Amino acid sequence: MAVLSFCMLFGAPVAPVASASAESDAPAGANRYAAIDSYIQDRMKATRVPGLSYAVVGLDGPIHQRSWGTDGHGERVTADTPFLWGSVAKPVAATGVMTLVQSGRLSLDDRVVEHLPAFRFGGAAHASKVTVRHLLDQTAGIPESATFKVTDCLSPGCPRPAERLSALNDLKPLGPPGTVYVYTSANYLVLTAVAEAVTGRPFADHLRRTVLDPAGMDDAIADAASAGKRDLPPGHQLLWGIPAAVADGVDDHGAGYGYLGGDLNDLAAFASLHLRGGKTTDGGTVLTPESVKLMRQEGRLPAGTGTGYGLGWRIGGLDAPLDDAVWHTGATFGYSSMLFLLPERNVALVLQQNLHGLLHDGAILQVGFGAVRLLAGDRAPAGTSASTYHVTIWGITALALALILAAGRSALLLRHPVTPRRRTTVTAAWILFGVLPGIAAAWLIAELGLHPLRNWLPDVFVALCVAVAAGAVTVALRLALALRAGELKLRHGDHHRT
Repeated sequence: MAVLSFCMLFGAPVAPVASASAESDAPAGANRYAAIDSYIQDRMKATRVPGLSYAVVGLDGPIHQRSWGTDGHGERVTADTPFLWGSVAKPVAATGVMTLVQSGRLSLDDRVVEHLPAFRFGGAAHASKVTVRHLLDQTAGIPESATFKVTDCLSPGCPRPAERLSALNDLKPLGPPGTVYVYTSANYLVLTAVAEAVTGRPFADHLRRTVLDPAGMDDAIADAASAGKRDLPPGHQLLWGIPAAVADGVDDHGAGYGYLGGDLNDLAAFASLHLRGGKTTDGGTVLTPESVKLMRQEGRLPAGTGTGYGLGWRIGGLDAPLDDAVWHTGATFGYSSMLFLLPERNVALVLQQNLHGLLHDGAILQVGFGAVRLLAGDRAPAGTSASTYHVTIWGITALALALILAAGRSALLLRHPVTPRRRTTVTAAWILFGVLPGIAAAWLIAELGLHPLRNWLPDVFVALCVAVAAGAVTVALRLALALRAGELKLRHGDHHRT
């Protein structure tokens, strides 16, 4: 059960794990790491992140690592504290799919319908042209809004990935497959279903056998059972600006797109695996050089423009000196993470934190972008504001309070004689004011869905519900006042006529 947390404690830093190679560039390296530590702690305070763990990673594992703060159980965060990684699961999932390609059990040019005959996104004609490659590089034409239709199922007994695909049938494609790039987790939900059809086993099991175990990600979370085994703490979301450990639950079939996780050592192990070009520490092979190259190759659209995405990785898109970075960010309810590979430097940075929210995503994730810039010898960017979140939550809360007061005043007016001179325009203004929250709620539910709105924006959802209820009461009372005024006016007129 989620536990509310209304305070943020920052513990002493965990001692770094340093290799001999890390000491060779001291003191320059040590000074750089100290600057990164200081920057991250400043960002934690600015964004009120309760707990964070990060590492600078080399070919053989962590070079420097730190952990601060507390988890959702109130325990001190260490390198062994489990987190969820959100969409950082995508390069892991893509790695697992590429092992199927390497073995010949799957081809990047396989049509999805060859493995999932029930796949009907955009109609039979469109669906028949979608390939595995289109799913991996996010060019299947599936709109971003599809994410909220097929992902984030946290209740027991959720349908398997293949059983969720019918929710995509009536969506309009954004363009023919391969012509439009749109990032959506729905692509990787379909990809998970394809992999399960090929292997005949849950995708989490396939990942463990082909990626997680060979990479040394021994304690990785890939389903609800492993989350329970690791005693995954609830993540944090802001409730009226205060971090609260209210984000709990795992999509049991979501390892392919967002519900993968583990501790700092697990995330660092995956980064090291890719820095080594897909080789394990004992000389084994998870990925061939050809697969690594394909995954890091930016997609191209027919017009010749780049997509900024490879097969599971974001490619480039960052200013120098990070223009050669291969990276991904991720977030799920209450958690966020980041992974940056700098292949030319044989170094990576991984970071995970136990706070997230849609309306302050940029402010929360800036910590990773700033830290990796410092690692590359650049300056960290200026602080990103979370003003969108604060304007939204406090604006809706103020509206809700205003409507509560308006409803109270309207109720008091009903208890006293109403003059027949009440103007129609005043009543109309109150009705318009009262229905605004309902219109906003209807639009948000249409865009996101009821459950995503409640899960991703809990305080906004509560404030909006209160505003809708208070607005409805205000409208009803104002209409009653108008009717009362009309009755009195009629009576007043009858009295004069007699």
